[in-house]
Amino acid sequence: STEDVYKYTTMPLMDFCIEGNGGRATVFAFGQTGSGKTFTMEGIQQILVEDLFLLLAEDGGCSIDKTSVMVSFFEMYGGSIQDLLNNRNRLKILEDGKGEINVPGLTEMLADSPEALLALLEAGNLERTTHTTEANDTSSRSHAICQIMLRHNKTNKLRGKLSLVDLAGSERGSDTKSHNAQRRGESSHINSSLLALKECIRALSTNNQHVPYRSSKLTLILKDCFTSASAMTTMIATVSPGASSADHTLNTLRYADRTKEKGKPK
Repeated sequence: STEDVYKYTTMPLMDFCIEGNGGRATVFAFGQTGSGKTFTMEGIQQILVEDLFLLLAEDGGCSIDKTSVMVSFFEMYGGSIQDLLNNRNRLKILEDGKGEINVPGLTEMLADSPEALLALLEAGNLERTTHTTEANDTSSRSHAICQIMLRHNKTNKLRGKLSLVDLAGSERGSDTKSHNAQRRGESSHINSSLLALKECIRALSTNNQHVPYRSSKLTLILKDCFTSASAMTTMIATVSPGASSADHTLNTLRYADRTKEKGKPK
């Protein structure tokens, strides 16, 4: 169930974020198109809303009286970055002199209650780019990144960040046989960015000193997962039960196993 997935993947990362030490936690769903990534991530979002404010109400590192909950939500569609909380404004990804990844102009909105946070998450999800494919009538055609940031009320210092990443699904040539030129272009961008992510996972699993996170905008955004000493990451592998999905399933489980064995991300 979604509750069980949340319990074992996201809840430990929330505890890590609210310690107030600048912890950066990431949850991303990985799998073929139509395997349930968006369903899972939206379910996790709904569950964490109440838990986050309950945890902040406790006397811990980030207390509700000193902490602002800020939300940003954007998607990577094709080669562009689009702000889902601000009229799909196009943005750029930049790396500063300290190696921090920034998205200048990205909207951060205050969520001062569980209801406000849920409303922002739902608004962002509604703005995502979806199209009909062979696998799904409302297939996600973009990678969506929701960032929930805990900032100090007075200094605006980042005290914790939780990133929820719903990746677009991988597709084989046979999955796109009836696609028009636009759908095929989308699939090409999706597969190339997922390939870059796989290369980063492979580099981590083999203890390669060079992790090629600059290979795509997706892996650049996820740089925290690969390089930050204050990062924790969970990968949710989604698979489809049909025999025709066996190749996809084996591929997904292979990279999930590599991620698990590395231990970081974990």
